[in-house]
Amino acid sequence: MKVVDANTVFGFFPKRDVDCSLEKLMRLLDKYHVSKALTVSLKAAFYDYAEGNVDTLKACLRDSRLMPVASVDPRAYLGEPGELEELKRLGFKAVRLFPEFQGYPLDYAPLLRLFKNLDGLGFPLLVSDQGYGYMTRLARLTRSRDYPVIILGGSYSILSEFVALALENPHMYMETSLLDSPDAFELLVDKVSGERLVFGSNIPLSYFEASYVMVSRANIPEEAKQHIVCSNLERLLGGFQ
Repeated sequence: MKVVDANTVFGFFPKRDVDCSLEKLMRLLDKYHVSKALTVSLKAAFYDYAEGNVDTLKACLRDSRLMPVASVDPRAYLGEPGELEELKRLGFKAVRLFPEFQGYPLDYAPLLRLFKNLDGLGFPLLVSDQGYGYMTRLARLTRSRDYPVIILGGSYSILSEFVALALENPHMYMETSLLDSPDAFELLVDKVSGERLVFGSNIPLSYFEASYVMVSRANIPEEAKQHIVCSNLERLLGGFQ
């Protein structure tokens, strides 16, 4: 199957001793024959989002498989007119938030302004799940917006929350890096459809096989597998230019 990864990072990771270099990421893309990958510099998460976005663009110029994801830190976001439009002009494909590292709540004025300003730009929004109820609040805050929201790191424990939300919120999607059993895919394809799942591995922070094998071994139609590992993200991005 052609594989596209919605969740990769590179740079320095201060939380534990792990090689997250750009070189390591590209070796993993080679090893697992990944055709395309959304990626973002960890500098945007831990230091300065504007500098991180510059690093991300530079990295993506080195390898055509890499597709740049912009990050915005609401703690420093002033909602200036044109900032997000400029990211679009520069070629970014999506916007990612890092609440797991930056600590701001969902009910936070700069973040609400960001949600509003993303309208009309065609950026998918990537946000890591932060526990029971987080996805529900996020769905409510983005319900009237015109962009897809991809929940990163959703695990088996929040499947019922995602199913309930997905049935009522057609803009909600789940990334698969923490779905650690084939029957999770079987349940979601049955209850929601394979078109609402987007493959991600979280490499180099996590093991690629841990996420990919769960999809490949799931008892779901081959068409659904191809939607998950490639076609859904391609559709959300409007193709892979």
